[in-house]
Amino acid sequence: MRRSILCFALMIALVATLPAAAQSQPPQTLPETRDLQPDRPQDAMHDITMVDAVPLGGAIAIPLPARERRKQAKLDVPELAGCRQALGTQRIDGRLPRPLVDFNINVAAVYQRLSIFEGGLVVVEVRGTGGTIRKKVVLPPDALQNYLHVISPQALASVRDGDLTKPRDTQRALLRAYDAQQSFVEKQFDPIGTLPKGLADQIVPMQDLLRAIYQDRTVTNSVAGYMPKVGDQLVGDDRKVYKVTRVVNDKIVELHCTSQPTIIYVDVKDLYNYFIGTPGAASR
Repeated sequence: MRRSILCFALMIALVATLPAAAQSQPPQTLPETRDLQPDRPQDAMHDITMVDAVPLGGAIAIPLPARERRKQAKLDVPELAGCRQALGTQRIDGRLPRPLVDFNINVAAVYQRLSIFEGGLVVVEVRGTGGTIRKKVVLPPDALQNYLHVISPQALASVRDGDLTKPRDTQRALLRAYDAQQSFVEKQFDPIGTLPKGLADQIVPMQDLLRAIYQDRTVTNSVAGYMPKVGDQLVGDDRKVYKVTRVVNDKIVELHCTSQPTIIYVDVKDLYNYFIGTPGAASR
């Protein structure tokens, strides 16, 4: 599957150049909230308690260069419109959601993982030489069912182990699917090797979803829809910590950098373009 190899190579290259790409990306225009989250009121906002903490060395997104954007426009990438922000714990009846699908890849110094849970929660973690990305989003029910229709224990079990290229120490991937009783079927393989069609049909949707989440700065960023208050602290795309010192007419935010004499002014609706989350490990 030449496409599978190219997708893995592209994602690895993007992670390796994460900091420079994230900081050089021009601001994006925030879609209308009704388009971004159709089941959420247009004027709904959340406070700092719903903004995620930033991992050490974290980044906001991995934007593609113009040439790669043209290439990817020819591929089918899942539409994130219709998804909603995964704010808070996402518990179901007081318990953590059960896993449905796990997909992870280790190639050289880059680790990527995408997990889908009941309720449509998707959690992504990427670690590489350039930094760390942790994101989450909630898929709409129809999109969730589409993924589960393609990726299932039965579909994975039909893939013969003899048709897979064995994983190596520096190149290893795993796809796991759970049933209703939380039993699972998994396949381990070399992500750079040729994939049989039965497995490729399940891997490609995971690759596309990873790629879409990598590039997104809106619904997967908990700063989108955040209403600042004086005293709140945010981590910028430059990995510096900023403190909110003034909010003018609920529109313009004045922020002071805590590590150098810098003051910036940002429109409330544009905060997500410049900030990743709240200080956690990033403040050390």
